[in-house]
Amino acid sequence: MSVEGMLGVSFETWANVLTCITLLITLVSGYLVVAFMVGNRLTRQQVIIVNSIYLLMTIFVLWGTIAMVGKAHGFEVIAYSMAGKEFDGFVPRGDIANSIAIIFGIAIVASLKFMWDVRHPKTE
Repeated sequence: MSVEGMLGVSFETWANVLTCITLLITLVSGYLVVAFMVGNRLTRQQVIIVNSIYLLMTIFVLWGTIAMVGKAHGFEVIAYSMAGKEFDGFVPRGDIANSIAIIFGIAIVASLKFMWDVRHPKTE
């Protein structure tokens, strides 16, 4: 494979990372809408089912996103080494993956807290 081909694979992998981030935003937004609209009318069993599906899907997509960040970076390093140059990426791969994990980890926990608050309102 040529250098250009390897860079193309890297760019396509970065595009997949952005698609997964969009999917995570959609999952969290959809869960928040469900929590707001019907959260207080769901039975305990229904909440367990909804939360389980939500957590499984978000964790799976988040894990895939972080893995793809590593693959995209790896393809970039390979392409640069094929061209005889040393890769000095703008931002280290670990920083990008950690940032994604922290941001969406906080969003997932906050959305679960939102569902809890909707189901257990505090009276003032």
